[in-house]
Amino acid sequence: MTWTVTYDASPEAKVKAAGSHAVGRDRHLGRGPDLAAGFAFGHRNPNIDLARSAMNVSFVNDGGGGFRVPVVTKDPMGRNRPPSAEFADYRETRLAQVRKPLRKDAVVMRGVMLQLDPRYFDAHCPDWRATGLSDEAQRFIYAQLQWACAEFGQRNIVGGSLDLDETSPHLQLAIVPVTDDGRLSQKDFFKGPSHFRKQRKELCDVLEKAGYEPQRTPTARSTVRTSSADYARTADKTRAALAVAKRDTEKLWKERQQVRGEKARQSEIAKSIQSDREDLDAELEELPRLRGKAKRDAMAEARTDARQEVTDVLLAAQERERRATAAEQAHRIAVRDLLALRKQIQQQLDDNPAPPSYDGMRRDILGAQSHVFVKFLKTTKLKDGTTLMDRAEGYARKEFAAHQRRDSDALGRYSGPSYEQWKVRNMEMQRKIDAAKFSGQVADMHRQHEGPER
Repeated sequence: MTWTVTYDASPEAKVKAAGSHAVGRDRHLGRGPDLAAGFAFGHRNPNIDLARSAMNVSFVNDGGGGFRVPVVTKDPMGRNRPPSAEFADYRETRLAQVRKPLRKDAVVMRGVMLQLDPRYFDAHCPDWRATGLSDEAQRFIYAQLQWACAEFGQRNIVGGSLDLDETSPHLQLAIVPVTDDGRLSQKDFFKGPSHFRKQRKELCDVLEKAGYEPQRTPTARSTVRTSSADYARTADKTRAALAVAKRDTEKLWKERQQVRGEKARQSEIAKSIQSDREDLDAELEELPRLRGKAKRDAMAEARTDARQEVTDVLLAAQERERRATAAEQAHRIAVRDLLALRKQIQQQLDDNPAPPSYDGMRRDILGAQSHVFVKFLKTTKLKDGTTLMDRAEGYARKEFAAHQRRDSDALGRYSGPSYEQWKVRNMEMQRKIDAAKFSGQVADMHRQHEGPER
């Protein structure tokens, strides 16, 4: 009699780098050791009987070519970690061998389920729910594990679990798809439906060598009349089979939708590629014209720049010539003024052959002092653009305002001179004071020159 062989590596078992799917997968595989160590986590699978979870055989890669039972470890804070945490530890160790950084959507692990025919267990070890599997059944399970190690590489098997707390015994494995050259690529290990069929055939070959008689092609199961007791015993199994069938149907529908979506996406990509190709052909046809236009534009731009440069040089030369002409004119005017001054001085010398006296020079200086001072005030400019004369005018007006306040009566009325009269009077008084001071200084100079009186 032949028995069915189930090899399930569905895309739904993919575990990506981002999210908590990996933790849930680890706890599902290690629920037996976790419960034994006092760690209880919720599970959504309705077929799990937690009363029998202690019978599960969970194992983790020991990193030395074998497997061991996961145990309780400590976190950096010294707190106990569940045994299932060791799956994550080994997975991170294996992923550290990947050369490129992992993307968030990268598939870092994929689940695989290997299951023998449920009828086989009913026929050869019907009490497996209470006493576990027979030696022969364990040998077949071990043959499946050996095949998985050869197919995916022992280093890539994070761990697994022989589940005995569900409807039928089955072996679940967690595969990290790391290639020998350090790439993370699930497509190198799970290439598609035809490759899955090839893998299943090779698995059947291994089981056949171990003594199991695998059913090579799916066949319709014959109708068997059973008693009420047998029906009661298989009711749970039937419900589980219906749940699996529903899951497989939904999975097939999703895969079909994914295939349709992928076909649509590929069609869009093909259209985009065709459009890009047409655009590229059009650009290639336009390339000679665009190249000639670019060459002409470059030459035109170069001519424009050359003209502008010549224009700038001519303008600069004209500006230098204008400045030279202006300087020459200024020089001629200065020479003319000097000649006129020379004539004037000569005329004065001719008109006054005798040198001026000291008193005459003093009178001339005193007479010109106000004119010289006013000229100095008007021509000396400050940083803000004003002149000293402006500042002096402002100061004089402030002084006049103070004079008005002092000479006003109790009612604030002022009847004195105007501002111009007041200024002329003060300037006249200042000239007298200056003249007196100058006369006194000259007298002192005379006395010093003539010596002390005798």
